Amino acid sequence: MTYYFGFIPSDKLKALIIEAEQVVASDEKVDYYLYRDALTHQTARDLIDNLLVGLVEIIPNPERQASMRKVVGTVEKATDTLLNILLGKENNEEVLPSFHFLRDKATFIDNEGEKRIGFKLSDADAQTIKKGFAAITPEHVDMKTFKTALETMNEETLTHFISRYAETLKLGMIKRKSVPVAKAAIDKGMNMALNKLLPDLPDASLNRLANYYRPFIVKKSE
Repeated sequence: MTYYFGFIPSDKLKALIIEAEQVVASDEKVDYYLYRDALTHQTARDLIDNLLVGLVEIIPNPERQASMRKVVGTVEKATDTLLNILLGKENNEEVLPSFHFLRDKATFIDNEGEKRIGFKLSDADAQTIKKGFAAITPEHVDMKTFKTALETMNEETLTHFISRYAETLKLGMIKRKSVPVAKAAIDKGMNMALNKLLPDLPDASLNRLANYYRPFIVKKSE
């Protein structure tokens, strides 16, 4: 069995994927970087929506909800800043590796035939995440194991969509060095969200949180 992390893209992201695929396949004489940049920004928005924004509704306390929205805003700002630094005008040949990454390594087809945004998990990470999700049930709550699972999922997602994706971009030395710094800032925001969220959640809310995340892990026989 192989495990993947992935979510169904928004309608806007679906449309951008189709448009970019058609442009590249037709060999149109247009600037590819415009399509890549739009696709990258929307993929980032979808990731934040799925990993963070969706959590706000699970929080029972209005004050905590407001605090989480601030954290989400911080992550969104850091992400936009990073992408604005990394992305820009390039010739079509230089853009193609990014398209190929997004097509071949950042999407997969799930067991229902739906295209998801995501990637294959290592066996070790898959087991850590599975164990963490199994640690939250109506009868039993193991907060530490569950938190480790969420941290692992977030870290691998950031590594894939920031560090590995950045390898496809034509960057100078200064921009290349900015990638791990920006990733660390985003990672800090994600961890801040977990640290603010988890300690005060009652068991019922923790179960809702686990149920929210479980569909993101897809098991496929390959």
